[in-house]
Amino acid sequence: MRQTAQAAWEAGALIKQPLLTRCEKYAAFTLPTICTPPGYTEQSQELQTDFQSVGAQSVNNLANKLMLALFAPSRPFFRLDIPTDLAQKLGINQDDLAGALSLAEKRAVRRLDQMGVRPKLYEAMKHLIITGNCLLMLGKKGSVPMRVLGLKRYNVKRSMSGKVIEIVIHEKVRFDELESDVQKHLKDEHPQRYGAMDPMEPDTCGEVSYFKWIRWDGVQNYLVSTHVDDCELGDAFKAKYTEDTLPYRALTWELHDDNNYGTGLVEQCSGDFAALSALSEAEVTGAILASEFRWLVNPAGMTKATDLEESENGAALPGVKDDIIPLISGTGANMQFIDTVATKYVNRLGRTFLLGSSVIRNAERVTAEEVRLQAQELETSLGGVYSRLAIDFQLPISYWLIKMEGVELGGTALEPTVITGLDALSRNADLENLKACLQDMAIIAGMSPQAQFVLKMDAIATAIFAGRGVDASQFVKSEEEQQAELANQQQMALAQQVARPVAAAVTSGGASA
Repeated sequence: MRQTAQAAWEAGALIKQPLLTRCEKYAAFTLPTICTPPGYTEQSQELQTDFQSVGAQSVNNLANKLMLALFAPSRPFFRLDIPTDLAQKLGINQDDLAGALSLAEKRAVRRLDQMGVRPKLYEAMKHLIITGNCLLMLGKKGSVPMRVLGLKRYNVKRSMSGKVIEIVIHEKVRFDELESDVQKHLKDEHPQRYGAMDPMEPDTCGEVSYFKWIRWDGVQNYLVSTHVDDCELGDAFKAKYTEDTLPYRALTWELHDDNNYGTGLVEQCSGDFAALSALSEAEVTGAILASEFRWLVNPAGMTKATDLEESENGAALPGVKDDIIPLISGTGANMQFIDTVATKYVNRLGRTFLLGSSVIRNAERVTAEEVRLQAQELETSLGGVYSRLAIDFQLPISYWLIKMEGVELGGTALEPTVITGLDALSRNADLENLKACLQDMAIIAGMSPQAQFVLKMDAIATAIFAGRGVDASQFVKSEEEQQAELANQQQMALAQQVARPVAAAVTSGGASA
């Protein structure tokens, strides 16, 4: 019998349950709303928060840093490239082409802000950091631009190489919340089940299970079908996408071989979070105990307990000094020890999540260069994550943005290229490399004429630009261009020499007249 989307969802959800249990714990350490516990409803329950807020602060801080690195509002995060040989064949000037492509990049990224999807990207980043997984749904023109689904609302199956071969999306919605064409199809095809449900009368509309089933055909396309409960909708609700154009993107923070789901950064630090949580709870309990005290009254003494309770401030009481002594817990020293150990865990987590207070050492004199180097060292540790996010996150969004601009790249030689690794932290990396090349060339130019005479300047320039990863053909003149320019300079100098006596003769002749 043919498997239904509902059966596929139930089978996948059963396998995924242990992962969900762990992710609920990781969310409790940081942001509980990312993966809520079973049975949670926002109307009747308050999310259980941890005894520390370092987790929430760490996740929010790293998510903000990643957003600025990957989707900076001041510059495009991808570059449109066209093969050089093709541009030369078409007779297009490289500078003009670069300017036109740069304008197209900026327009596409401006669309990102116009659609207001940055909050969704920020939400996706928090899902990835905490649970290691999320599903990005890229919309069409005229519809909801983007949706982000947490781990509880989709199943994914991957091949041994990590390629997505199946996604099942499950959402519980009311019948009147379905699209109008879906409602009409269900009422027409299944009148006994859905015929009595009238969107104009919400009381008649019950809750249904809405499924999207995405499967790889094993060749080059993803096939998407829509299901409501155990009913598959017709061909009008089916779609076919290539790997580049698929609008359903199962993202991961870190994906290991043979795994269907990714691992988040919080899971990698779960031991530190658990220890900090226990220490924070102990510190709170110890502070409560330290703030409480009682009076110990000698029953054989002259002072009575009632005298102490009923007396006012400054009143005189009968008794001796040792009749009444304060009874306190004496946990102050222990709290100091707890605070010292907890600070170590805070610093460790701060370094992992790039918290500025943990990056910079605690000293009176800290140079700006030291701050920059320490921050760069920590951000280098996320270079692998940047590379994965560039492939799985940024590249599909770049294709999507270009398509939203009404440009179809299929059949063209244009391809978006995303800067990965540390270069993703700054789109000005190419400019910085060019500046470094010019500085190196300035050092060569400052050498003595005798040293320059024995050096092959063209070979040195080529080596410097190649070493910095800059295309020398764009900035270094070829030997033919140098000879042509030299010949032009010589011709101009010769013309000036010929014109000088003529000008002098004309001037002297005018003066004698």
